[in-house]
Amino acid sequence: MRKILKNVMTIFTAGVMAFGVASLAACGTNFTPLKDAPAATAEVASNGGFVVEKGDYVYFINGVESYTSDNTYGNPVKGALMRVKKSDIGKADASETVVPSLMVASDYTSGVYIYGDRVYYATPNSDRNMQGVVESGYLDFKSAKLDGSDVKAYFNVESNSTVYRYVEAEGTVYLMYVENSNLHSYNTATATDTELVRSMGAYVLNSADKTDPYVYYTMSVTAEIDAVDEDGNSAAPSARGYNQIYRVCANATEAPYEYTYDQKYLDANDGEVPYLNLGTIVLDGIGREWMENPTQFTHEKTEGGKLADEPLLLGGYTYTLQAYTNGGIYFTRSELLGTDTDGENGWLYYLSQDALGASWNSITGNAVKSGTLDIIAKETTNAGTAAIFYKDGDGHHYLYVSNSSLFRADVKENGLAEETRIAVGVGSATLNFIDDKSDSDYHYVYYTVSGNIWRAVYNGTAEDYNTLNYDENKPFRPVQILKIQHATGWYNFEMIDGTVYYADGESLGSNTYTYIAAVDLKKDGKLMNNVELADFNEEYEKAIGEDSYYQELTTDGKTNLAAAVRYYFYTGETQQFYDNIKEAEEETGKQNTLYSEDEVKAFEEFTAKEDVKFRSDFISKLGKYSAADEESLSSYWQNVLQHYTAPAAEDSGLPAWAWALIGVGIGLVVIAAAVAIFFILKSRKKETEPEKEKMFVDTTDDEDVDVYAPTPAEEVPEEPAEEAPAEEAPAEEAPVEEPAEEAPAEEAPEVPAEEAPERPEE
Repeated sequence: MRKILKNVMTIFTAGVMAFGVASLAACGTNFTPLKDAPAATAEVASNGGFVVEKGDYVYFINGVESYTSDNTYGNPVKGALMRVKKSDIGKADASETVVPSLMVASDYTSGVYIYGDRVYYATPNSDRNMQGVVESGYLDFKSAKLDGSDVKAYFNVESNSTVYRYVEAEGTVYLMYVENSNLHSYNTATATDTELVRSMGAYVLNSADKTDPYVYYTMSVTAEIDAVDEDGNSAAPSARGYNQIYRVCANATEAPYEYTYDQKYLDANDGEVPYLNLGTIVLDGIGREWMENPTQFTHEKTEGGKLADEPLLLGGYTYTLQAYTNGGIYFTRSELLGTDTDGENGWLYYLSQDALGASWNSITGNAVKSGTLDIIAKETTNAGTAAIFYKDGDGHHYLYVSNSSLFRADVKENGLAEETRIAVGVGSATLNFIDDKSDSDYHYVYYTVSGNIWRAVYNGTAEDYNTLNYDENKPFRPVQILKIQHATGWYNFEMIDGTVYYADGESLGSNTYTYIAAVDLKKDGKLMNNVELADFNEEYEKAIGEDSYYQELTTDGKTNLAAAVRYYFYTGETQQFYDNIKEAEEETGKQNTLYSEDEVKAFEEFTAKEDVKFRSDFISKLGKYSAADEESLSSYWQNVLQHYTAPAAEDSGLPAWAWALIGVGIGLVVIAAAVAIFFILKSRKKETEPEKEKMFVDTTDDEDVDVYAPTPAEEVPEEPAEEAPAEEAPAEEAPVEEPAEEAPAEEAPEVPAEEAPERPEE
């Protein structure tokens, strides 16, 4: 029932996503498919990473972007899928957008894949839920033609960190993915989702070839897995302590072994089986203890309980997978009882997949003395997951870092290693990959130290590394590739046909833009050796490093001119330099406010030279910047150069309207203070002035005299009706009051009649 529901949901999801793509096409977007594409039969290199070469084109993810960013089809620039012709790498605006969607999944071991005339990828979901929130945590699986047309949506999963691979088996492209410890394979041609393995243990994918359709994994062994009690409820199964190693191909559709289960169990669980595994067994860890009572998961037998010429262990083994590369698997195993052998517990082994033929036996294959397994290391401190393993003919080797040194270990027959130190002072370097094909004389290991990319030769003799001071041994000296810095926490940088592709992690101001860049390590069509690469580095240093004109200016304290030279090195342009000067002249009406006349002349002379090197002569920008990043970068260079700065009053952080309000407030305070002083002084004057004797009027004989009329000294003149209160006057028109004792009486603020003081007599 669970599988049926899964298939129904897959079909439903694919239908919904297909409808969404059709809707996009109907509504129209701001993206138009490209006019041409490489031939479907063109060769592919580096499939499955962030950069893939197809014919004359390089397809790449355009920089490091967050999966929560806007993924509306047609909008993404950074993080979108772009391409550029190999012959146009380094040319401005040579890249083209292929799929304007984010190529952002958290499984940085898997990127974009090209098979035939289509590119396959994963992209964050851009649909909104019932609450209107974009479900960017979901991951959509899609494909498109190499010109960006004919986008097909397959289905999505709930986690952006889902591990996935697009692989090809017998001409069909499958999407293998892991969900809740279950391994699935989706047939892109038939839209069929097949559950290959359920409840698997650990698993390993091919780390050297991401198109490999095989997966190796472990499975626990349980007896009575289908047991039920009298009421039909599942009973507790009996877990065996050992486990098994299997492998399965993406195109598997049924199990190679017959598994049967109690019908009562199936009835109680809606027909869902308790164990699902379409893989073929590789190694079985069963011991003598269980050989007389095997489970249906024991697919092979041994004669006399022996492994070739050595006895079968009593308790058996548990396996721990470490890697799948170099045509086989690397694993350790632990003895359940730990007392049966001479100490092979925890050794690191290698098993070639070439041995897994028709005569292979998963139990006797555990034999060491018979040579079915190769012992790689008896002590695995240095042979862990951080090491790089490789084969040279029938010999095994591995590279590892210890105590700030880089070592090569040559494995001997007994599992011991002969070690050679091939580099010192590497700190806590991270080993990335080896290249044994680009140069017939020197084989290189590429590694990073705090994001900086280095290279060392690993196939020299002990004498080659002990005498590095001699000129003839210079090719064995480790060399940093320019001063480029790859963004950490993303895909590994890659090298295709002698060109290193990386996410540029160099900081400019407070920003690190992390777009894709490339450095061509070839000279005259051949990969540079470490001596030639060191010379290449020196050219870079002469342009911008310790031996450069820029550094000379910096040392002499001419930092303004040094910044201008750095701007010219990075951009190859002079426009912003002169724009800043022009702006300053227009604002101040003066010349030479940013740079002296000598500095301008020195910059003009430097930029007129024909032999000046730019960053683009060493490092090529591949993709396009988003509009926001273009603006940010432009602003950065404008501010790095000397630029006009407004006077302090205007540059105090307050806008003009704020200063206007402050002006109004100050004006009101001044007016209020003046009025207060005026009335205080007038009140004091009245208190100190002697009161005049009033004139006596006899009204008994003069009936025409109005005794109730006020005297002229008591009259209060009315204020003009049109005069506005002082507090309503605009700030710029507010009068500046003189001291109160000199202010004319008619300019005093209007006061209610009942509160007006007596007017002094003239």
